[in-house]
Amino acid sequence: MKLNKNLLIVLFLFIIILISYANIFPNNFAWDDEFFIVNNIHIRDLSNIPGFFTEPSPGFLYRPLRSVFYTLTYQIWGLNVFGYHLNSLLLHFFVSLLLFFITLKITKKTTFSLVVSLFFAVHPIHTARITNMTATFDVLGILFLLLAFFSYIIVSTNNEKIKIFSSIKSINFLWNTKNYYYLSIVFYLLALFSSEEALTLILFLFLYDFTFNFKINLNNFKSSLKKYIPYIVITIFYLIIRFSVLRQIGRTDIYFEHSFFGTLLTTIKIFVQYIIILFFPFNLTIERVVKFDTTILSIGFLISLFISLFILFFFIKSYKKSKIVFFSIGWFFITLLPFSNIFPQITIMADRYLYLPSYGFVLLLTFLIFKFNKIDYIKKISKVIIVVLVILIMGMYSFLTIQKNAEWKDNFNLLSTSVEKGAGTKTYNSLALYYRERGDYENALTYASKAVDLSSKNYNAYENLGTINAYLENYDKAISFYNKAIELSPDFYLANNNLGLVYSYINDYDNSLIYLKKSIDINPKLSKAYSDLGTVYGGMGKFDLAVKEINKAIEINPYESDYYYNLAVIYEFLKDEDKAKDLLVKALEIEPKNEKIKNKLNNLK
Repeated sequence: MKLNKNLLIVLFLFIIILISYANIFPNNFAWDDEFFIVNNIHIRDLSNIPGFFTEPSPGFLYRPLRSVFYTLTYQIWGLNVFGYHLNSLLLHFFVSLLLFFITLKITKKTTFSLVVSLFFAVHPIHTARITNMTATFDVLGILFLLLAFFSYIIVSTNNEKIKIFSSIKSINFLWNTKNYYYLSIVFYLLALFSSEEALTLILFLFLYDFTFNFKINLNNFKSSLKKYIPYIVITIFYLIIRFSVLRQIGRTDIYFEHSFFGTLLTTIKIFVQYIIILFFPFNLTIERVVKFDTTILSIGFLISLFISLFILFFFIKSYKKSKIVFFSIGWFFITLLPFSNIFPQITIMADRYLYLPSYGFVLLLTFLIFKFNKIDYIKKISKVIIVVLVILIMGMYSFLTIQKNAEWKDNFNLLSTSVEKGAGTKTYNSLALYYRERGDYENALTYASKAVDLSSKNYNAYENLGTINAYLENYDKAISFYNKAIELSPDFYLANNNLGLVYSYINDYDNSLIYLKKSIDINPKLSKAYSDLGTVYGGMGKFDLAVKEINKAIEINPYESDYYYNLAVIYEFLKDEDKAKDLLVKALEIEPKNEKIKNKLNNLK
């Protein structure tokens, strides 16, 4: 009977998630999907998997198992969006289900736990992780993290003493409660190599023990701390590997607006904004515009500080009054630590950062709703009130989730909708790129200029302005914008590469070669730079060097039709038409509908 009840809960949870996210399946790739999925050549070949563990992941991260997951998904689905959306829905379902069982273990209340998992499942804040195909891949690490936590809870709720330093011979290979401890450690290791968010595990293991098990271990506290030792060792091991690959702690070396103090003040304000967003998820966006605070006398900071101190006071007081309240608040702030900007981040605030912290919020929300059972004068109708509130909140959440999903229909719809809501510099620049790719340079200039107005330090927008002006043959302006981008970010390889190209257009080959080679020095795996360098050598009549560089580009990225086309043009000039035809055929296999390639091939026949 119990098994049937659990199956019904699983089925009901899946149906609710399916209803809320069914309209994501027609959605196309959008936002950062182009970078991480569509144009990510590294996920197209299984032979690249070993390199994921020794080199930075795209976006200057270290998430090798996430890259493996990308690669395996690509092998199955290619660029079929249905598969990526199915992946999103299933991962979200498994996380929601796991949170149901975690809550059940903590509270021993089935209905309460179901409501918590339902609120989590349909909260619209999660569209930033689930509707966005790229962001969902980070949920793999969260799933492993929760599996590690759940396995630990299973051990902790059993009276059997854990023998951490048992000899191999004494380990019981029959599946028993003790083995969940070892399973927890394995899941933690997998979580770390999937997402750095997993670093918070030790803190909320301690939060769990301190909240629910502290009295049990009070007489032997030092002994109880021993069970954290393997987690600490694994954490150190992971951090050493991560630092050896990335050579830095954060995702960037620069704090927001180049100020640690200002970043700290702004982050306190951001944390309060996160709480407001969870309570009122009505204006969700892909990019948050954050006002930078530089003084503790700022009204926004002072209000946020007061709210934060009040929450801290409430958090401390709740320990003796309500374990659930204490645990939920602790969970929220602990899981936000990776996004606290203690170490510099590229994005200071984002809705997607609330995926795991939102569990603490819905746990607290459910607790407050169920408190109606304790109010004497409405006790007779308390169950009706609770049911009505749960249905209303779930209905509102699902409606907002479905509505937000529709905004992700395609890149243009997402970007234009976000701009209407008052998006930031990155969104404006992305919309400018959209127009640029379609040859609408007037709109491209408008939105790229707006991106620069919003942030004078957006070097990507300056590079975009340079490229737009290059297409318009305004080469002096293009050079000026590229130089500005390089001034802001000297290691910005794309700006160096494109500046080198523009110099070749005005026959300044000396400067052209300097910047093209510099872009290769910055990023030796930039295939475009080798192809552009080869094209410049071709224009200079140095055909041996041209062939060598373009072949290098093809070696790095064999999936780009332009490289084969450019090499074919050189061989055509060298009167080797057979070689040129072979290269054009390969280019056409990659891009069968490319009219430029078809016309060139027909002219050679």
